[in-house]
Amino acid sequence: MSSVHLIFCMAVLAGGTVTTRIIPRYDGLLMELTSDETITDSITVTGYFVNVRPGNRVVMPDTYLPFWVCGWETDADSSGFTVELTDAVDSLEYCLSEDNQVLLLFFRAAEPLVFPELSWNGPPEEPFCIDSSLVYSDSSIIAALELGQQSPWLDDFDCIVIDPGHGGRDPGAVGPEGTYEKDRALEIALLVRDILNIRRPELEIVMTRSSDCYVSLGARTRFANERKADLFISIHCNAAVNSSANGFETFFLSRARSDDSRAVEMLENSVIEYDEGYNTANHDFRDDALSFLLADIAQNIYLERSSSLAVTIQESMAERFPGSSNRGVKQAGFYVLRGALMPSVLVEIAFISNSNEERMLQSLDFRLASAEAIVDAVLAFAEKQ
Repeated sequence: MSSVHLIFCMAVLAGGTVTTRIIPRYDGLLMELTSDETITDSITVTGYFVNVRPGNRVVMPDTYLPFWVCGWETDADSSGFTVELTDAVDSLEYCLSEDNQVLLLFFRAAEPLVFPELSWNGPPEEPFCIDSSLVYSDSSIIAALELGQQSPWLDDFDCIVIDPGHGGRDPGAVGPEGTYEKDRALEIALLVRDILNIRRPELEIVMTRSSDCYVSLGARTRFANERKADLFISIHCNAAVNSSANGFETFFLSRARSDDSRAVEMLENSVIEYDEGYNTANHDFRDDALSFLLADIAQNIYLERSSSLAVTIQESMAERFPGSSNRGVKQAGFYVLRGALMPSVLVEIAFISNSNEERMLQSLDFRLASAEAIVDAVLAFAEKQ
């Protein structure tokens, strides 16, 4: 958006209250102002600040800030408000209804966020999204881990691997209305990628999958090791037999210490049965003795930093969703985290098995806010490194 002053004039509101509705979109933010009276006042644009004065008391929504907005504040006389936009927005459009009682403001994005094609109607025959044979075998990492030191590449914080849970023939949990966990996890993960690319373009953000395809659990962390990632973040939606279970929680790799953690661990690890050639009788999830040993060493080396990242994500989610249940930071033996040679966590955004939270997950507003909470946490964590 240009820093020049742009002024659009309208009329004065004779009386009543103006209610405001926020509608986040992939290509910007829509604000809907509604009143029983005639809206006829002014909109003033100064750089990234937009002041809207419909002329009478304005009621702003009590909600988390959408991605496109840094903040908003009601004017001292309550008859208007000012919105501070991010630099991801580059233009303003508006429209007044014929009866002058509804005003739409659209803050258009410079670059719309990209959404994938989702869902399938049966188990497809698709290739892996990434090469499942990738194994990091550099002698320098072996030597470092054996000495109890971190992976050599972690001195430079420059790469993050985002892992959308499930995918392809593995739908993950399925909600009461038929929502697939794999779809919602992918959407949120792609938003995390896109927002990180906007806020920290110097970082390399890599996805284990960016479409509806299947990736084995072991291949995901091997891929992160191959890319020399500084963080590995796996994004999921939770599920429980109890349909009233709700809220968000973040896990790091360790032995599960509660029945709830063991239940989530069992649910997420069960998808290994989708691996081709998997045999429940003899499978021990070891690629070879060396990989298994390195995974064990790495778990101890990164335990504290993984725990710290999990805490930061959980705090960010709690700040973004104060009305949701904060289930805390937990630990469990997730296969998808085992073998990651960097700090790693698994985030359970909401319970897709809960009808209310399934509907939340279907909302772009909620998915954007969830992605922003994760991004805020990642950048806060990075600043401490």
